[in-house]
Amino acid sequence: MIGNPRRRMWRRLKIGGAVAMVFATVAIMWLTGHTSLRISLAELQTRAEANLAVQSAVLERLLDKFRLLSPLLARGRDSGRFLSVEDLASQPSVASVAAGMSGAEEIWLMDAEGKVLLSSRDGVPTGMIGGREAISIAFEQARQGQLGRQLVPGSPEGPANYVFASPLRRDGAPAGVLAVRVSLADVEQAWALSKDPIVALDSRGHIVVTNIPAWRGRFLDQVNRGRNIADLPLSGRLQVLLPGTAPDAQNYFMQLTQELPVLGWDVHTLVDIGDARQRAGRAMLLALLVCVIGAGCIWLLVARREAHAHQDRRNRASALRLERRVRSRTAELRKANVLLEQEVREREQAEANLRLTQAELVQAAKLATLGRMSAALSHEYNQPLAAIRSDAEVAGMLIERGRANEAQANLTRIGGMVGRMAEIAKTLKGFTRKSGTDIKPVSLRQVIDEAMLLLQPQIKQSQVSLDLELPDEDIIVKGGRIRLEQVIINLLANAIDAAAAKPLPHVRLTLRRDDNEAVLSVRDNGPGIDAEVMPQIFDPFFTTKDVGAGLGLGLSIAYKIVHDFSGSLKAENAAEGGAEFTMRLPVEGTRMQAAE
Repeated sequence: MIGNPRRRMWRRLKIGGAVAMVFATVAIMWLTGHTSLRISLAELQTRAEANLAVQSAVLERLLDKFRLLSPLLARGRDSGRFLSVEDLASQPSVASVAAGMSGAEEIWLMDAEGKVLLSSRDGVPTGMIGGREAISIAFEQARQGQLGRQLVPGSPEGPANYVFASPLRRDGAPAGVLAVRVSLADVEQAWALSKDPIVALDSRGHIVVTNIPAWRGRFLDQVNRGRNIADLPLSGRLQVLLPGTAPDAQNYFMQLTQELPVLGWDVHTLVDIGDARQRAGRAMLLALLVCVIGAGCIWLLVARREAHAHQDRRNRASALRLERRVRSRTAELRKANVLLEQEVREREQAEANLRLTQAELVQAAKLATLGRMSAALSHEYNQPLAAIRSDAEVAGMLIERGRANEAQANLTRIGGMVGRMAEIAKTLKGFTRKSGTDIKPVSLRQVIDEAMLLLQPQIKQSQVSLDLELPDEDIIVKGGRIRLEQVIINLLANAIDAAAAKPLPHVRLTLRRDDNEAVLSVRDNGPGIDAEVMPQIFDPFFTTKDVGAGLGLGLSIAYKIVHDFSGSLKAENAAEGGAEFTMRLPVEGTRMQAAE
């Protein structure tokens, strides 16, 4: 009962939608065709206006070329003397030469009565060419002292001509007329290259120049030129959009005009709009195709929507069953998330404790290193203190006896020993300070000097020969000064301990630059490293020393510090005997300021 009304409603909606799509398709086709035709006509008009301007300029340039020829010939130095019979007989080819050099069709020389005395056309008797009757307007204008101008109309058999006439004077008085006839055939030949008809109309509306010879001398409305779209009413535009709806449907044209005010002429071009109509037709067909495809897609979407609606009803029932299962599963996931968050917090706390432990191990390694050097440092301090006490007592006795100059020398020695003890104390204080984590430019020469200052008492006590091979130019690397100092102290202290058992203990520290890396190597002449323990040499708490002689953290911490600075630390046995540790660090630049 409920399903039938719903199906009837859908059927009515489908029929109404189909009718609406038909009307929409017709409207879209009309709008598409009309818009395409308007755009195409605008393009045709732009091209036609440019072509009309060019062709009008061709006509104007031709007439401008010969406009000054007749005054130029008439004002020549010897032009007046050719009006006598003797001069005409002696110079029969003057007009022919002038016409040939200028390109004029014909040049006439007439007396004051209009009789032709001389012509550029050979073999034609004088008195029979042109004459006053043929160019009466130009002749009268020239007799009045003006530049005479006159059009000689053409016919379907021949093109029109244009005549320029200028007065001839003898002894300052008018004596005749010199006329130049210009054929407009060159203009019509240039216009013949245009596919659209071009006509030039005089003030009476006669066609004087055209690229269609059959139209010469006729009025424009007398020729079969089709229908001007400008004359069509709004309802007639449908004939333009639908080819074949009228007997002359293929002869629609668009008329453009350009005025030539100097000549008093109008130049018209009749542009065939057949191409624009074809484009509009193709656009309408394309719009029809798009509308049909769109209607099919809409119809398909409606059908699929009905199928989806039926499927949705079936899915709702399944969704209700799944919802209960999801609720129970969500509760389980919440419990799991709580446990997971607790585990993450515990791991983060463990990582923080690990970092703190590592920092404490680094500090413990520093203190262990200082503990190994404590005996030597104690001797280094006791010896200057005893010397200071002795020099102070001697200085006091010298002052009592009035020998102040000798007492001054003792006080100077005391100041030097106190300065050295202060320098050692300052270096020890910086070394024992907890190092930061920043990576900055560091001077390797400065790091080596401070490490040598701390190790100098141990070197003296162990009687080890230490050689330094340093480059002339300082090397700046990326790292931390205190941490690099700890690495170098550990390497040198281990090398001193290893070489101490030899009769002639020797340690060599070498620094060099290899492309973009700084290479620091420490070599001793001790017993070297056993092949069995070589893989474990950088492991934490691994040591080959006796119990109580070391924690086994020095090399492990040095290895980690170098890798934190994007470097490498390698251990190997030297070919001459003993062990060699090589550290490589990226170079920062030799002119940068070193970091503390």
